[in-house]
Amino acid sequence: MSIRNLDWSPLELDSDPVYADPDVVRAAQQRYSHIATTIDDAVAKLGQIVDTNSGSLAGQYVEGLKSDAGSLKDRLSKAAVRYHDVANEIGKYEPDLDQGLSETAGALTDAESAQGQQTKAQAMPDAQKNPDGTTSPQEQQKGADKNKANSDADAAMAAAKTRLNNALDALNVAGKRFADAVSARRYDDGLTDTYKDKLDAVMAKISQIFAIIGMILGALAILIPGVDVLVIAGVVAGAITLVANIVLYHDGKGSVLDVVLGAIGLGMAGLGAIVSVVGKGISSIAKATALAERPGGAGGIELVPLKPPGNATIPNFSRPFGPGNARPGGPVPNYSRPFGPGNVPITGKPVPPIRPEPTGPPPPNAAADWKNLSDWFNNPATNWLIGKTGGTIPEVGFWGSAGTQFQDVGKLWGTLLTDPAKFGKDFASIIAGVKGPLDLSGIVGAAGLGKISPLWFVWGGINGAFGVGAGFVYTGGRLMGWIPAVNPPGQVTA
Repeated sequence: MSIRNLDWSPLELDSDPVYADPDVVRAAQQRYSHIATTIDDAVAKLGQIVDTNSGSLAGQYVEGLKSDAGSLKDRLSKAAVRYHDVANEIGKYEPDLDQGLSETAGALTDAESAQGQQTKAQAMPDAQKNPDGTTSPQEQQKGADKNKANSDADAAMAAAKTRLNNALDALNVAGKRFADAVSARRYDDGLTDTYKDKLDAVMAKISQIFAIIGMILGALAILIPGVDVLVIAGVVAGAITLVANIVLYHDGKGSVLDVVLGAIGLGMAGLGAIVSVVGKGISSIAKATALAERPGGAGGIELVPLKPPGNATIPNFSRPFGPGNARPGGPVPNYSRPFGPGNVPITGKPVPPIRPEPTGPPPPNAAADWKNLSDWFNNPATNWLIGKTGGTIPEVGFWGSAGTQFQDVGKLWGTLLTDPAKFGKDFASIIAGVKGPLDLSGIVGAAGLGKISPLWFVWGGINGAFGVGAGFVYTGGRLMGWIPAVNPPGQVTA
């Protein structure tokens, strides 16, 4: 028998009310019975191992083997009970299912017959009145016959629907009895998904999804380097993945290496924030040093008015001179001298105006021109903490920094065609993780503060190697199934 393909519209139904194939149910009963028998055979063989004496077995493994066999025997024995029960209950349910199918099919047949009766009754002639308005006994009988035929047909249809409902009710009772008999609440055999199992399934999916998100963000962080919006998103994805992997590992369904690498990655992100704070402090000191040594101070040489009282002949374009701020145009002519408080012009000699040469903007300097942009840990939510701990507050806001970072990325990729060698060098330094140390070295050198420690490059290289290794090779390999899970003894992979 197969699924019935019948027209159930006479009973005002769109589809079969009993969607079941008895052959499939019977095959399931046989399958469960076979599994139960197989488990019984395994339990019997394990019992022989447990009950055997040490004379037939030799070696140090004997006691451990007997202990493991006994534990497995107990668990299989519990599982066998459920399989036997399911097979037996299916056997009890099969006759009820057959009866339900038979009764619903009979109800459909009755409904089709009643539908035909209704059609015939409606086709019967109505009583006709005479011209004088009276109805003859013969015509009255016609009307009575038609009414009775309609009533009988409607009663037959109602009986067919009642037969259907009774069959469905009986089948529902049998189904509930079957469900209660094999309900997971009745068993404690380890075969039922617990709340922890369901939580683990959710955590496994979360771990998979955010691992993929982390890989995508990692790839974008290489292709679009230095954009800290991507970095903070990657850190969040890594943290969520780590939490999920810890839960799975705790429940014996996760890889210890997933947890270890995730923790190292998150720890390196936190350490990277601390290293960045130190680097910002060094850059800030270098900037202050470079500005202090620039002629005229932070803004370069500036023209200022110099009009001491009673000295109206000094032009208003004069400026102060001193160490680091030489007079333009060479030494002071012998017929004049600088003026200031207590220093009046020589009597009787004209003082020609000294016109300064245009100075222009100060030359570029990596230290003096450095701007403190916001990192992923420098944002409106954490800047107050940076200030509290004495850190260097960013000069440019979080989103303003993101805009500058995107512009820098555009400049980087802009050299791909115009200067491929420079692009390759810059891009390689990003992947190798030494771009930051190179920038810091340039800032410190521009301020004349010497060289930075080689440990900065070591740190950058470790960061780059970990990002490529753990971030792509391992994570991608685990997601694709190329790299197996690493589990401690006694645990299994989910």
